Amino acid sequence: MAHGGSGALGELVGPELAELLRTHGVAVRRPVWGRRHGQHASARGGLGLDFRDHRAYVPGDDPRQLDWRAVARRDRLVLRQTEAEDDLPIVIAIDGGGNMGYGTGAQTKYRVAAGLATALAWAGVRQGDAVGLVCGGDSDLDTGLLRVASGQERVDAIARRLLAAPIRGRTPWRRLLPELAARMPRRSLVVVCSDFLDLAEPERDSATVEAELIRGLAHLRARRHDVVMLQVLHPDEREFPWDDRRLLRFVDRRGLRPTIEGTGAALRRAYLDRLVAHLHHLDEVAEANGLVLERVQTDVPLHASFVALAGRLAGQPATIGASAT
Repeated sequence: MAHGGSGALGELVGPELAELLRTHGVAVRRPVWGRRHGQHASARGGLGLDFRDHRAYVPGDDPRQLDWRAVARRDRLVLRQTEAEDDLPIVIAIDGGGNMGYGTGAQTKYRVAAGLATALAWAGVRQGDAVGLVCGGDSDLDTGLLRVASGQERVDAIARRLLAAPIRGRTPWRRLLPELAARMPRRSLVVVCSDFLDLAEPERDSATVEAELIRGLAHLRARRHDVVMLQVLHPDEREFPWDDRRLLRFVDRRGLRPTIEGTGAALRRAYLDRLVAHLHHLDEVAEANGLVLERVQTDVPLHASFVALAGRLAGQPATIGASAT
């Protein structure tokens, strides 16, 4: 039964996160302006529980919203306005390239990204939000679930799609954002999941592709979407634990880069210096463009990473810094 977290859904989310999702939702910091009643604070007043402000009564207003205590104090008719709650579509884009296959078992970068994406979809649907998914990889895009829909069937479909995806090749970033922008509902929560370490494509270097991606995400942000870059990293990538003189061989799973050989002692310092610079650069461009950048590591329990991600969406500070050791 999907509601209990079995099948593909249960395999991706796991029992601890499934239990957490029974009581945990997702909310964004800014008020939203949805089409239907939901559980996110609305940008407009409406029928809700939390007081917002008063305004003068005008003919045609619902007299049931008159605040008689305020009327007695002010000697004029005033309405009590409350915070409305609207829905917020959630659109998830996930990198399914060979680069995301690093790790073992449920701790590959892709499986962690897929687990968090599924949890977001599940939490969103439980609180009345519609969700959509686009998957990259194998030099192509799968947009079959991109148009947002609600209901448990959509969550199950997303989980099955993510679990069955072949993790190989590369994600065509140049095509991904135009696909998103063309089918994006009114203001949405957009979550892009990748390691964001090397976005190179044939005949296009990583810096060029990254700059184009940031511009595209900033454009979505300017259109009042909430945009999250979910960066999933393996501890090996943050720490480079090989520091002896054994010969190492690094192979690009996407087939774009030449194989690198050398000893850990010779490669480690230069790699960590470049990594720290790159992570700080991502921090800066994300902040400059109003994007939320959340980093998770594959060795952190999935439910803990989800709690941290939900906190960032609600406006809390990042929990994992940019430094590498």
